[in-house]
Amino acid sequence: MSSTNRKSIFIFLGSLTGGGAERVASTLSKYLSHHRGYKVTLVTLGSKKRDFYKLDASVNRIAMDLDGETAGLNKFTHNIQRVINFRKLLTEEQPDLVIAFMTRYAIIALIASLFKDVKIIVSERNYPPKRVNHGMWEILRKYIYKYADLHVVQTELIAEWIKDATNSESVSIIPNSITWPITEHEPVISPDDILNRDDSVILAAGTIKHQKGFDLLLKGAGEVLKEKPDWKLVIIGDEKNEKKELTKELSLYVQKSGLSNQVIFAGRAGNIGAWYERAKIFVLSSRYEGFPNVLLEGMASGCACISFDCKTGPAEMITHYENGILVPAGDTDELSKELRILTENDELRKSLGENAINVRQRFSEESIMDKWQNTIEKILN
Repeated sequence: MSSTNRKSIFIFLGSLTGGGAERVASTLSKYLSHHRGYKVTLVTLGSKKRDFYKLDASVNRIAMDLDGETAGLNKFTHNIQRVINFRKLLTEEQPDLVIAFMTRYAIIALIASLFKDVKIIVSERNYPPKRVNHGMWEILRKYIYKYADLHVVQTELIAEWIKDATNSESVSIIPNSITWPITEHEPVISPDDILNRDDSVILAAGTIKHQKGFDLLLKGAGEVLKEKPDWKLVIIGDEKNEKKELTKELSLYVQKSGLSNQVIFAGRAGNIGAWYERAKIFVLSSRYEGFPNVLLEGMASGCACISFDCKTGPAEMITHYENGILVPAGDTDELSKELRILTENDELRKSLGENAINVRQRFSEESIMDKWQNTIEKILN
């Protein structure tokens, strides 16, 4: 792409804290800027103070410093200010395209871009019917989403919902990619600093919130851990809520269950690859997803993976008992049963892990980013 016709792209979302959408945004921004020559600016509603992902040097970064909740009547004027500020950015920077991740930021972008010569791609990163927004955002999504130039979603089920619920006609399916080898950044937490050499590890990872179902994981894994004192469950992740209320609830459950010596909340780790390497089993216990990056990474790392068959994503990656295990969504008894089988069967774990690494090719960064590139070219042209 020559400098004379270099297109400008905004990637807009709430923050760059640890999370799936944030990870995709940082990967996509690097690809479009460093490899494809677009002028890319990553814009967040929040500040840079809590950034977890490090952007490529070629990507411009704008933080609007308008953190805080975007729901509730008392937030109405704040949301108007967010729209006004984003519209000012569009006027000043004049991007050719905005890619807005997740409902609230997509709606802000769509309203702010009214009567402006800019294309809008909206990308939901979860299964929308399961992710409950404040009523105002649900209503706005129903009536405003159809004005996007394109919706990019991760699975067929999400695409069907977008079309039916918002009367949007233009929808493309692009799953998440796996960056291999997995990049490392701060903070680094060494498994050797927390675990004994002979510990067998069940690993889970993700932002600690209700969606991720760590309460279900503890219930399903509890009896197995009690039977097998040489196994430990490690949960990598941190709460976005600074009050740490959910973490306290989970920790109290662990204490009351007598599992304090076997369940470890390790916190946020930028060297997640080292933890996948150390684990014998990876578990995804989410109530819902879009296309879970952590499951993709666990499979790419050769872990024996077990996942709730939640909507959506796991079934698109896992073929049951071929490259992983799918458990009915929310079924903690079945989760316990399958975990017990995996902890006792070395050959099964090895077979599942060896087959799982094929996701490196199926969802390679090169192939998935090429799909984004082709989609973006069609919209801009």
